[in-house]
Amino acid sequence: MTPRFSAPIFATAFLGVWVAQPTARAQSGVPDLSGVWQAPYTPNLARPLGRELPMNAAGAAAFKVNQDQHEAGDPSSYCLPVGPARGIQAPMPFQIVQTPGLVAILFEYQRTFRLIYTDGRDHPKDWDPEWFGTSIGKWEGNTLVVDTKNINERTWLDTAGHVHSDQLHLVERFQRMDPENIKWTVTFEDPKFYSDPFSVTLNIKKQNTSIMSYSCEENEKDRHGNHIVGESK
Repeated sequence: MTPRFSAPIFATAFLGVWVAQPTARAQSGVPDLSGVWQAPYTPNLARPLGRELPMNAAGAAAFKVNQDQHEAGDPSSYCLPVGPARGIQAPMPFQIVQTPGLVAILFEYQRTFRLIYTDGRDHPKDWDPEWFGTSIGKWEGNTLVVDTKNINERTWLDTAGHVHSDQLHLVERFQRMDPENIKWTVTFEDPKFYSDPFSVTLNIKKQNTSIMSYSCEENEKDRHGNHIVGESK
């Protein structure tokens, strides 16, 4: 197994905030979620759900297309951002940086980031879809509740190819259970592709590591050649 080399990401550079060492509770009195975390790799949401997702006819048809195409239709095959939920389900860690009014999730996967605003603002009006949507958070005791809309419909819900429409609405609950664990529950609601809302829960564990750099070349040419490592002799 290839050893993992540490390459810290300097969130201060683009967030303009000081990344402090994680403490039990933030200064505002809410739990501090800061640190590096990882959820179990979940390539198919049907597994934690315990059954197939409640797709309607439109959703089932779109899912079949993706099954037939397999990797050819996967947005990640083209280095496109994978969206808010799939980023957490990926087999790579992510770092949470928590400040007053903002929680940022820095994904090692594709070296992307997600911003969750906790300063009391509402979702913007007439906002164009974004790869990670627009996320508004609030604290309910020891739980950060995040409401996300405006998610680009080109993202998938998982690696298996479950898709969504422009009507996807996510509600996530990041519940700090203890210093080493967060219970993450996400509810998916999309009346265009799914007959009913559905929820899955994953346990996110604290990691004693740093997130690394990630390079994704357009159209993933490394799968089919060796243009980075050089020509074979």
